[in-house]
Amino acid sequence: MTYPEQKILIVDDDPMAIQSLYKILEGLGEIRFAISGQDCLDSLKKEAVDLVLLDANMPMMDGYSTCRKMKREFPDIPVMFVTASHDPSDEIQALEAGAVDFITKPLNPPVIQARVNTQLQLKQHGDKLRALTKSDPLTGIANRRYLDEQIELEWRRSMRNQSVLSLLMIDIDFFKAYNDHYGHIAGDACLRKIAETIQATVNRAGELAARYGGEEFAALLPQSSPERACEVADKICVAVRELHIPHAKSCISDTVTVSIGIAGGTPFFHSANYVMIEENSRDPGSIEELFTWADEALYKAKQTGRNRVILGHGGMPSA
Repeated sequence: MTYPEQKILIVDDDPMAIQSLYKILEGLGEIRFAISGQDCLDSLKKEAVDLVLLDANMPMMDGYSTCRKMKREFPDIPVMFVTASHDPSDEIQALEAGAVDFITKPLNPPVIQARVNTQLQLKQHGDKLRALTKSDPLTGIANRRYLDEQIELEWRRSMRNQSVLSLLMIDIDFFKAYNDHYGHIAGDACLRKIAETIQATVNRAGELAARYGGEEFAALLPQSSPERACEVADKICVAVRELHIPHAKSCISDTVTVSIGIAGGTPFFHSANYVMIEENSRDPGSIEELFTWADEALYKAKQTGRNRVILGHGGMPSA
């Protein structure tokens, strides 16, 4: 796996401090800057970086609060504090907030370069290890564990922003019969081709294609309306058919096809004692409910003929 040039984000409300750090770090990576804690968080939502250099003393939202919020939303991005404070209690506060290092001014360029380079190397090694743990070894796309992690993050983000979250459950039609007839080597090759096709279609920033288990896949579509989800599902169905993978034992087609169930809505807080909106809402109250709705839609797609898309909660087939 190759890695692009690593990205460094400098966060400071003082333009002179940003310029000074920029000169020191030039050549170590692609350098960006933010002038406040909120600006930092907004920037990371658009595009992640590999390291954040953060000032402790900023108006509105100080570095400690920024770091704590960062570690909740972007736990894999390391944070180094760069500050004029020499107070040990400030260093402790920074480390407790999730920082990996605490650099005090005046700045020593060789020391800063060495410490930044160390963190960038650690981040790269960590990314490689995370890539191994989050990937399905057969197909190369995300595995069930990583899907579970991402849907937790996207669920919380959708709750905060009151944005729509959609989930596709995708099943290869009559795959057991395919495996029995063509053999497991051909079955594995089929799974890889289907995975590649789904991944190529689920291609917006933040979207995720994953192998859910066996011949079942999932696609997570943040900020996607039912119309967008149906459009993606239709494209997957068509693209799989256009692979023209022979399937002599399919009851519905001469080639491999898929069935897809869709669920979605705007997540809301739901507990035994408190519900923010009516119980009969068409929006999901939990991640488990979202998966249940998608599974029910997939079951209906299979029961009504397969090789089609069903939008949950009474949606009509669209493929």
